[in-house]
Amino acid sequence: MESWKPTMTRDSLRDLGKLPPAVSTSLVRTVEQMLDNPWADGLHCEKVPQAERAVYSCRVDESYCLIWKHIEPYDMVLCLVDRQVEAYRRAARTSFRLQDGMVKVVDLLHVSAKPVEGKRGLVGRLRGVQGEPRTLFADYSDEQLLDIGVPEYVLPNVRLLDNPKQLTWVKRLLSGEAYGQLLEIALSVVEKPTVPDKQLQQRLEHHQGGYHLHRFINGDEFQRALAGNMEEWMLFLTPRQRALATRSYSGPARVKGVVGSGKTVVAIHRARNLARQALKTGGKVLFLTYDDRLAGVAWHQLQGLAGEGAPELEAVDCSGVAQWCYRFLVSQGKNPVVDKEAVQQAVQHAIFQIVPHYPGLSLWARPWSFFYSEISYAIKGRDVRTIDEYLALDRSGRGTPLRDAHRRAVYAVYKAYQTDLKRRGLWDYGDFVLETLRLFRPELLPVPYVAAVVDEIQDLTQAAMHLIRRIVPPGPNDLFLVGDGLQRIYPGGYALKSLGIDIIGRGALLSQSFRNTREILRAAHAMVAGVRLDNMDDADGEAPEPEFSERRGDVPRLHGFATPYAEVCWVMSEIARLKKERGYADSDFALIYRWQRPYADLIKLYLSPHVELSDLQKATSSYWGSAVKYGTFDSAKGLTFTVVFVLGVTDGLYVPRDNPTLQNEELEDYLDRERRRLYVAMTRARDLLYLSYSQGQPSCFLANVPDELLRRGRAKGA
Repeated sequence: MESWKPTMTRDSLRDLGKLPPAVSTSLVRTVEQMLDNPWADGLHCEKVPQAERAVYSCRVDESYCLIWKHIEPYDMVLCLVDRQVEAYRRAARTSFRLQDGMVKVVDLLHVSAKPVEGKRGLVGRLRGVQGEPRTLFADYSDEQLLDIGVPEYVLPNVRLLDNPKQLTWVKRLLSGEAYGQLLEIALSVVEKPTVPDKQLQQRLEHHQGGYHLHRFINGDEFQRALAGNMEEWMLFLTPRQRALATRSYSGPARVKGVVGSGKTVVAIHRARNLARQALKTGGKVLFLTYDDRLAGVAWHQLQGLAGEGAPELEAVDCSGVAQWCYRFLVSQGKNPVVDKEAVQQAVQHAIFQIVPHYPGLSLWARPWSFFYSEISYAIKGRDVRTIDEYLALDRSGRGTPLRDAHRRAVYAVYKAYQTDLKRRGLWDYGDFVLETLRLFRPELLPVPYVAAVVDEIQDLTQAAMHLIRRIVPPGPNDLFLVGDGLQRIYPGGYALKSLGIDIIGRGALLSQSFRNTREILRAAHAMVAGVRLDNMDDADGEAPEPEFSERRGDVPRLHGFATPYAEVCWVMSEIARLKKERGYADSDFALIYRWQRPYADLIKLYLSPHVELSDLQKATSSYWGSAVKYGTFDSAKGLTFTVVFVLGVTDGLYVPRDNPTLQNEELEDYLDRERRRLYVAMTRARDLLYLSYSQGQPSCFLANVPDELLRRGRAKGA
């Protein structure tokens, strides 16, 4: 006996979330019976009057019924669940179409139409009808109705009809022939245009659903959806997102996207689809990101998508780059030890050693952090192995080029630093990648990787990308690379082509933002207008204009204070107000800042007596739970919160931190990175965004944001 293949619409999932618990329980039993035999006597299955072909209802209880569509031979689409009268009314408006090769379920009331006004006017009762489209001819395009003979100026009025009797309202505006054909259609003498079942079935299978449709992979996934254990993002991708997640590529593919466009969601779906294929060949899929904490978040989401214990999870290795390298090095008998304070001491000691050998250089006025950054991103990040390679290095993304004498001095500091690390038995994270590159051979892997999905590629080094290319052999669907140059917060940069990763014909852009309200994203985007954008291709550019979300909300607010203490006290009072007046919970709030001091200590001191706190920098698990979250901009990267307070947006004090040693292009590059960091922080907010500053003026970055996009408050307590 053939098994039924269930598909669910977005409307049906939302209906499930609104049902009383007792009805939900009855619905689960009903669907379980339907999957065995939807025509069983106890289900009271019947054709829905006035609905399109093969749309049926099954009784859930005395009040509720389930509307579903039968697509021959064994596809079942759950359309909606509602009280019977309303369910039938909604079902009559539901139609299955094909759009861009994908199945789309449309509500016929959403067809655009407004009555024509003017000297020809409306007739009789149509004068009182509002301009909401009706259902009678919604299955027919404007072109089809025009071909029948409906005059263009009458077309909107015809769109307002929803039963055959109303045709008399427009009869005198039509020719006899046109009226006769419309009447035949309305009385079902002429078959309404429908999509053949075979096409619907093939398209559902090919795309694992369609527009606002999800065709379940297995019964477990379906049961989890019925039980309310799957969020919308797990099931319903946009057609563009779904196509990227399921498409077969002849080689490496790359997805760019504006903030909040669902790049990571696509990456997670892609990893699951690839893992299901890898199970058949005995291979594994590597999901990598620049940060171990973000890898933990991705793994949590992947488990939620696939379900705990799903077989495909065994075929996915989810990790940060440094974490993966650490595991590999340990497997090869190495003992990588990192001590951040000792690393700083080693850099400072190396500088002290080298200064006498290169006297009089202005280079020595720079802070130790400049040398560490140059070592991390220019030398180790680009796998530079000799002084000659460093002298010839194109330092794109590092600001003003260094003269040869300065480069020789920096390289000498690097060599002294490495010697000191070795003496102390220490590593830094750049060493993790370089030593793994040196030792790696495919045969050392216990299970070969057949593909890699790499998120946040804009923040990976060139050396890390070289390593990824070596880990996964070239072939179809080998690399799926996801990133956004506008969110790059670390210096450096590279072009994929220069790494031997050719994505010509396999690149895509996601331009519509879904995360932030229109008001939040407009303010954030205004701030980065004109910023140079390195998108890992051959040419820099400016930030693309996103397609703003349809979601609306409050305009972001900026408040000034006399001290950081006053900032934190105000945040505490605002959280209390929002919880009381808008019903937010502690878990909805996040407080983020560029630098730990003074905000981390102030938050722990003054907020901990009133709310539970969770430090985003401690562990992946801190992202979930019931507490108020707090942490640095970098620790919040890649995460989303309902309400965000961005603290310390004070020009030259906290954001950005002035660096008098930087000038010209190098200063511009530094400021661009800091502006992008603030952009990333602002766009963590889904619904509400607050910015605050103290002991000075707000960041100069905000000067580009018009007053209508950012409500500026007067300084308090000054």
